[in-house]
Amino acid sequence: MLLTALTACGKPAGGEIPGADAGSGGEKPEVVILVNSGDGDEPYANVVRDQLAKAGFAPTISLQPDYASWRAQVDAGNFDLAITYWVTTTGAPDYAIRPVFHSQGDFNLYGIDDPKLDEMIDLASTQSPEEYMETYSQIEDYLVEEMAYVLPIYVSMKTLTYNSDLLEDEGMHVSKSRSMIWETVRYKDPANNDVLPYTISQIYYDLTPMDPVRSDDSSTFTPICNSYIRLIDLTDTDELTTDGTLSRSYAVADNGCDLYFLLRDDVNFCKVEDGHAVDTGELVSAEDVVYSIHRMMDKDCVPDHKNYASFEAVADAEIVTDLEALRAVSTGEGRSVVDVLQEGAPTEIGALTADTAAVDNAAGTYQVVRMSTKYAYPQILNSFAHSSGGIVSKKQIEAINAEYLADPASYDVKTDVLYGEQSWFTEGEGYDNTMVCSGPYIPIVKTDYGVTFEANPHYMPTNTEFSPTIKTVEVKFIKDMENALSALRAGELHALYNIPTSKIDVVKEEPFLTTKEIDSNAYNYCAFNFKGKFADIDLRKAAQYAVDQEQLSAVFNGRLIPTYSPLTPVLGTGKALKADPAKSAEHLELWRSRQTS
Repeated sequence: MLLTALTACGKPAGGEIPGADAGSGGEKPEVVILVNSGDGDEPYANVVRDQLAKAGFAPTISLQPDYASWRAQVDAGNFDLAITYWVTTTGAPDYAIRPVFHSQGDFNLYGIDDPKLDEMIDLASTQSPEEYMETYSQIEDYLVEEMAYVLPIYVSMKTLTYNSDLLEDEGMHVSKSRSMIWETVRYKDPANNDVLPYTISQIYYDLTPMDPVRSDDSSTFTPICNSYIRLIDLTDTDELTTDGTLSRSYAVADNGCDLYFLLRDDVNFCKVEDGHAVDTGELVSAEDVVYSIHRMMDKDCVPDHKNYASFEAVADAEIVTDLEALRAVSTGEGRSVVDVLQEGAPTEIGALTADTAAVDNAAGTYQVVRMSTKYAYPQILNSFAHSSGGIVSKKQIEAINAEYLADPASYDVKTDVLYGEQSWFTEGEGYDNTMVCSGPYIPIVKTDYGVTFEANPHYMPTNTEFSPTIKTVEVKFIKDMENALSALRAGELHALYNIPTSKIDVVKEEPFLTTKEIDSNAYNYCAFNFKGKFADIDLRKAAQYAVDQEQLSAVFNGRLIPTYSPLTPVLGTGKALKADPAKSAEHLELWRSRQTS
């Protein structure tokens, strides 16, 4: 997931991208480093600037107060390097690399169109974990060392700091990849659950749509993960799990292409009436699951599908009703699919049904969905753990998007409003909250100050671990980390994710705050503007070898983890790009020689 996006284009051909401006020459190449101070990146930028200056560059920092300002400069091309991030929120190596660097990636904002890189990425996606390590290692080396597409800086620790006077420790999860979980949060004093909102914050106030397939950024990533249930999830350390999901269990057929999900029957959709969350009385059913999967794999289901590339391998989805035929399907371990699914069922699986009204797990009647892929794609389960894997209401989506679905060509972005737009639940004369959610919470209203969510009244009501206990969640809009940190220390926030490394010692001084942390999948790097002087591969390599990640980490008390590519933290390859002043000087001199020739 791209936390701070950037725009670039072109493919290196030899030393330069054809037609690109390679710079005006000069002994010291002038370099503008674009930084979003709202993300707390200024301290890191200062170190990178000093290292580049020492290597013979003439760097300056363009400091922007927030993401909107930062992005405006990116879109205008007013930068040479931009400090940015990629977070592998599915825990899968394919997601670490495909969205940004594959020519068809949803977030290929660089404009990289490299057939060799595409071929390697596609090959690795079809391989098992035992097979793909070598392929991904080759991808890493090609991406970083050979082509110098990125300048790695560090991988960060992921932290969650919370008010431990108020909140129980057990329910506070800091996870390597997945979003913050709201439904497990518990107050120490149960009397607070109905009256004291769980208050957190986020930097982004302009929200992309609350429709899982239409968003893949930080403005709605956590809200969507908590508003729509998924078929599969990740543990804190990135193992696949059905805990807290719509699946009681799942099984993979021996062909590697058919996956079966046994659905639970204790989750209803909720909606908003009179300013509060209410139970629709409608089960989140197999029909909704099949509909949701078909949307995930269809880039034309909405005009701004953000995630279809993650589901391109999906061939179809359908409800399975023949229990005896299913018994004959074997898994890779030689067991029956039914036997594997039975392990997660509270009663014996006696019948399967497509009729939502007939579902009764206690009586042995279940629903099973089969999802098939075009080819064996072992990482597809991780895609369903992503926010875009959220299960939506077929009834509500079709009702709201009816006009677009009937005639997509007639859609006008200026006048037509599809399901999930923030305008539907923003306070004011236009407020008409049409959201219907399958998850533990639903957005009630958005104001200038934040978004209020309320608990789904019928969400796993007998599951004490995952049924939401706190009635209200308040997500405040606080545009920069400094102010968010002040709000946390003042007791105005109950929890704060990812406090900058330079501020960890500050929160440790507060006796009522506790911090949990884990190595993250957040790959921090400088992105090159390929339309400018960094079209030259030697200049890129000169910059790469100038940045000393170990020195950068030392400035921040050794809390930064040296890295290489977005794959490094996901697969634990242990690679890091080592600073080398001699190599930096060599490549800088090669660049200079072309400026005077």
